[in-house]
Amino acid sequence: MIGPVVFEKIAGNLRNKGIKKQQHKSRHNFCVVPGTKTNDMKYLSVILLFTCLGFSVQKSTPQDDHYIGAVVEYTVTGNVETNLLNYVNLIKTAADQGADIVVFPELTLTNGSTTFGVPIYGNLVQHPVPARSPDLYDEFMVTISNAALQNEIYVVINGRELLDCTVQQPAGEDCPEAKQYIFNTNVVFDRTGKVINRFRKINLFGEHAHTPALRPDLGVFETDFGVVFGHFICFDLMFQVPAVQVRAEKSAVQIQEAYAYSLNVNFLGAGANNVRFGSAGSGIYSGKAGALISIMPGLPTTKVLVAKVPKVPGRVTEPYPGPIYDDPANLDNLKLITDPSLPSHVSRLLELGSQEFTLVDKDVTCTFKVTLAQREGNTPVLYRAFVQDGTNTYAKREVGVAACLLVACKTEDVKSCPYRFNKQEEVTIEKLEIEMRTHQNTYNDTLQCDNIEYFPVTVRYNKFPLSPKNFTYTIKQKDQQQCETKDQNTISVLQKEFLNKKDRETLIFKINAPQNEIVAFGIWGRIYTRDQYRYRAGVFSGVRSYSGVATGGVRICGVYACINETRSSCGERLSTYIANTTGIFEELVITARMPTPVVVYELSTDDSIVYPVTSNVAIMPLESKEYTYTKVAYNNVTVHTMMLTNKFAELYSFALWGRRFATDGQVEDPPIPDEEIETSETPTTPAPGASTVHLLNKLLLTCFIVFVCIRL
Repeated sequence: MIGPVVFEKIAGNLRNKGIKKQQHKSRHNFCVVPGTKTNDMKYLSVILLFTCLGFSVQKSTPQDDHYIGAVVEYTVTGNVETNLLNYVNLIKTAADQGADIVVFPELTLTNGSTTFGVPIYGNLVQHPVPARSPDLYDEFMVTISNAALQNEIYVVINGRELLDCTVQQPAGEDCPEAKQYIFNTNVVFDRTGKVINRFRKINLFGEHAHTPALRPDLGVFETDFGVVFGHFICFDLMFQVPAVQVRAEKSAVQIQEAYAYSLNVNFLGAGANNVRFGSAGSGIYSGKAGALISIMPGLPTTKVLVAKVPKVPGRVTEPYPGPIYDDPANLDNLKLITDPSLPSHVSRLLELGSQEFTLVDKDVTCTFKVTLAQREGNTPVLYRAFVQDGTNTYAKREVGVAACLLVACKTEDVKSCPYRFNKQEEVTIEKLEIEMRTHQNTYNDTLQCDNIEYFPVTVRYNKFPLSPKNFTYTIKQKDQQQCETKDQNTISVLQKEFLNKKDRETLIFKINAPQNEIVAFGIWGRIYTRDQYRYRAGVFSGVRSYSGVATGGVRICGVYACINETRSSCGERLSTYIANTTGIFEELVITARMPTPVVVYELSTDDSIVYPVTSNVAIMPLESKEYTYTKVAYNNVTVHTMMLTNKFAELYSFALWGRRFATDGQVEDPPIPDEEIETSETPTTPAPGASTVHLLNKLLLTCFIVFVCIRL
């Protein structure tokens, strides 16, 4: 899949581990926000690779209030010659219907043994139109460039890109090692056949033969009809970088429409059709208006979908096709991919009639108000309510989620959920309202987008979502417990953390009319701050054990990476290395006051010593240029200061670590129980010699810390 989302131009820089926006015409920066018109009549839309109307073949202009978009549902084949010929014909089909842009799905052009080059910093600089310099490029690039040129249409394709780092590459192209890299890559051609953008998939879904993007560059390009597109690929849709996320289960159309609705963007999603493996679904969506056109076929299908897309998302002024439904019997062939973690969630089985109840999981509370009515003479489907506040695993990656869901089940056994029932098993849901009190969103100043996104998700037994006219989704209020301004300077960092935990957001999702086809209905949130390492600041002065073999006196002030919110997870690594999972520290300074070493004359050496210790995710120390360390002695006290200078260092630990030799061999100090650290709203001073790790701040990507550690 590949996907366009509407971005709005913003000032400032995109900053995330060296994120750069790839484009050639503009130096503006973008964030995924509701699509709006800018002063120069430029708009931004998003493309995701994943019916035909009659239109004028006249090209859209910046002055038009719409453009014509096309996406392709394409049946997966392994024959690259056939694929290339089909692509050329489909490009012409889209252009003949007046499309300004056509989007193809992920990995449906190349196969597992073919690749092509995209020398964006090489030949394409001087020879940007492969069709006019065929000797310099692979057949894929030349053929698609020529089709875009002949049909005067923007084309977005995807395939396996080869970067050969065993030979010299031009400046701008990263080559960490002298080997060949294969990327899952989008390539964009304009109406003249010119290559104007390249995007490499950042978040791979398995794909062991592929390398994730060496830099998390964003794919963004401008068009001559006044729209700026952002594009990304399939599993990227689940993550904050590059996309602000959407749900990654159920059907593709459900995912696409929820994304467009929640972020109020125009969205073009092209799907690879392979029904045996649960891959199908394409569409064009416009914010709160929902699907302008979409399909979810249950049989192998290749089809061009074309729609008139308003440049302001949701502002639809003309009739549009909407969802095109397949025969329900055909959908039996389409594998339904479900969430295997459902049995582990807090849940409750519903009964016929009216009921109201609340389910709680950690910091998420879900209140369900439901009325179920059985139809006469049928064996009714069952429904179960779920709440989750935690993480799910997708393609061996743990991601943060929060959810309140109502799901159809075949039996009372939770493992039978979800269940795609048939018409004879329908139950009329006369009333359904879910109120979710959950984590309040925060803004990521570094990435310039939110740290949490909530989506209204629905699916019917025809595997399409509910139409937006059939539900209401609102943010009711934000519950905040704040200190008065006069108190802000008197509360500690730890107290602020506990106060922030009490901030809540209330979301309400309800049906507007009785429904009898619902398989799933609920609010699903992506908490991106749980996808990466969390960080804790800790202080310790006492005796510790070294693997149970020996003990020694230690003084520590440090910041440590943790894989979840528990203290016991600190010092652990994620099960597999994943790029961009460490924090960006805008400022990290540790200042520690420790006793000045005293000379032990019998040994002619000091009784203690302090070192700056660091490590990155490769379990290697930071380079000396990435931090500074100073110490100043004041009689019996020495002040040690350690400052991080490379905020993009993939930081695993950063600490001032001291040894106190006089206490070597003594009994190690016991840890302080969690309840004494994290349930008290007032910070306590631990007993002398006790070990503790205080929670100061949960950090992700945007971090501002000045950690002053005082321990004598």
